[in-house]
Amino acid sequence: MYTLVSEGPTHRFAAVRNVLVTLYWAAPTSEALMEREPWVREAHEKYEGFGLLVVVDARASGVLPDGDFRAASKRQALLYGDKMLVSASAIEGDGLTFKLLRTFLRALALVVNPKFPVRSFATVQEAAAFAVEACAEYEGPSVSELLQVVSSIRPVTLPNAAPTQSS
Repeated sequence: MYTLVSEGPTHRFAAVRNVLVTLYWAAPTSEALMEREPWVREAHEKYEGFGLLVVVDARASGVLPDGDFRAASKRQALLYGDKMLVSASAIEGDGLTFKLLRTFLRALALVVNPKFPVRSFATVQEAAAFAVEACAEYEGPSVSELLQVVSSIRPVTLPNAAPTQSS
């Protein structure tokens, strides 16, 4: 069972216990990060530790997040990072764009310099397993629960999302 936290033209966020699943099909915006912040704040107060499972759909637009997104991400990591256990990302797709996106996320992790592990994977299965391992001690969900949430919130056809410009 999961709770739908937010949905917008580029994303859907859903929570299962202490893990927030974020699914993107277009470049995420800083506004999207603001939509998840109430859940992050509540999880920070409720759990001894919580994590993120980020999924970028293979059908995504391929535009990288902009500077506002990076700044908002860094701010949230600084505010809530003391209880953040993991940020596991599944960047689906094999093309150059998706390889660049995985590289971008590794670079973003270096800029943010979180106190928690940040890793990118090519599949949801791998990312979910990494997230579960980090969150298991703190009432975390199973891999199958996370995979079911991703499947449930993934749109069959992508909503029309206008790509944003990257900085």
